[in-house]
Amino acid sequence: MTSVPSDLRRSERTLALARDVGRRYAGNAPIAISEIGSGLFFLSDFVRNVDVPCEIDFLSIGGDASAHRFVTDLSRPIDGRDVLVVCDRIDDPQRMSFLLGALRERAPRSLALVSYEPPADADRAALGEIAILGDSAS
Repeated sequence: MTSVPSDLRRSERTLALARDVGRRYAGNAPIAISEIGSGLFFLSDFVRNVDVPCEIDFLSIGGDASAHRFVTDLSRPIDGRDVLVVCDRIDDPQRMSFLLGALRERAPRSLALVSYEPPADADRAALGEIAILGDSAS
């Protein structure tokens, strides 16, 4: 039996997510938002493969589980824009819930999550109503 190297599986998943974005956002220019940190490598691989114009912006969240806050905020408004929250994996569902809630308040046209590792079933409720691209459960 031959196994597929993990970096090849990762590349295939990244390409599939990028193709999904290309189909869903054809004719639009979504903005891909990522928290500064380890997810930046996935963001760069992902955006490089998206075939629609895509802007990128970053933010940073601080605080503990009871009080999250933005340490660094976005550099541009997102109202009326298609927003993709791009992350490698969701390590802290409450932190992601804070981020998604704060972004929803800014009135984007659409808000979707792009994650190499889709959220665990137990974490989905904490995220609220959110499109999860590349996830058969959404």
